[in-house]
Amino acid sequence: MIKKFFFLLIAGGLLTACKENNTGGEVKKADSTQAVAQDTTKIGNEVAKVASELPSPVDFIAHINQAKLEYNAKYLNNAENVEAYLSTSQRSAINLGVYLVDLGYNSLYMKAQEGLKYLKSVKKLTDQLNILDEQTKEMVLKFEKNLENRDSLLSIAREGYFSIDEYLRKNERTDVASYVLIGAWVEGLYLGTSLLKEVPNYDTDDKYKLALWRIGGQKTSLENLINIVGKMEQNEENKQLLAKLKDLYKAYESVKVENASNDIDVLDIAEVQNADEISDKVLVKTTKKVEINKAAVEQIHAKVSDLRSFLVRK
Repeated sequence: MIKKFFFLLIAGGLLTACKENNTGGEVKKADSTQAVAQDTTKIGNEVAKVASELPSPVDFIAHINQAKLEYNAKYLNNAENVEAYLSTSQRSAINLGVYLVDLGYNSLYMKAQEGLKYLKSVKKLTDQLNILDEQTKEMVLKFEKNLENRDSLLSIAREGYFSIDEYLRKNERTDVASYVLIGAWVEGLYLGTSLLKEVPNYDTDDKYKLALWRIGGQKTSLENLINIVGKMEQNEENKQLLAKLKDLYKAYESVKVENASNDIDVLDIAEVQNADEISDKVLVKTTKKVEINKAAVEQIHAKVSDLRSFLVRK
């Protein structure tokens, strides 16, 4: 789903108005069209890079669950904060991405009542953004009927991801799609680093190696995210967002990511029908080998915490 969000950006706008006059209007229009085509191709290449690297919204959650880290609600964005995000479409979309990750986290740990609260917040945000009114109503009803079934809860959460993606793709809502993407990516990284830091020996125990690799492996994704955000309209909000993404990238300076071979199949954890199917073998196959030390993790956590605070502020 997240990969689809990125490809939505290809169709989005670096389109500029072209002025025509009586003597050279057609030439200027042609030149402008050619420039737009070049810009779109360039963005498309960057999007493709990100799409190949970025985890799905529940990918970090799967690694957290596999590492047997305990559930901790204090790192989630309170579902009741939703009212603060209804003022602009940008804030609504970003925090829709945040809440989708938090919904998945609660579903995976069978915190059904908490998950229902997040799903209702998701519903408020999709209403604000004019996305899937009837479908999200049905999701809430289905969730309420399956509170004791973890696989059903995960399936419903997954359905929400794909339904929103499909709607945005068909309706070319590239601005909304990109902000949902950013919110989900930041929340996943923030949640992963926060929960991992709760474990005193996370940097030396092999049980947490895959989670560490996933965190370090986001260096490439972040680099390409910065490129894409740099192409967006540079309003004050986006300028601050871009600055904080660049600040986060500095924390990755010492991290080394091994290039994956082209024949490795990439698994979208959201497509796993049963959460118990998520094994060490599966996760190794979908994670690049990464060199990352405790100091880097601490810096990444500090910077992504600052970025996340900026996104979820009330």
